[in-house]
Amino acid sequence: MATTTVSFSVRTDPALKKQVDLFLENVGMSMSTAINLYLRKIVMEQRIPFEISVPPLSPESRQALREAEELKKPGVGKVFKTVDELRRDLLS
Repeated sequence: MATTTVSFSVRTDPALKKQVDLFLENVGMSMSTAINLYLRKIVMEQRIPFEISVPPLSPESRQALREAEELKKPGVGKVFKTVDELRRDLLS
């Protein structure tokens, strides 16, 4: 029985593709095979087969978030109803 395949395009950074091509060449695998392995793994596990996380915030970013939260409290920060109001305040 003949196997049917479908073709699709992937957009990626050229430098990243070059790095992946070099790695795959070293392990004797084509890009097509690597992508098919990835897709099959998604189907088998019913999830992205690796952890996706956000890098931890720097101390400066955490402090900026705390300051922004503080400014949201009633009576602490200024509230503007329009951009013109904000602009007038900034220019005063």
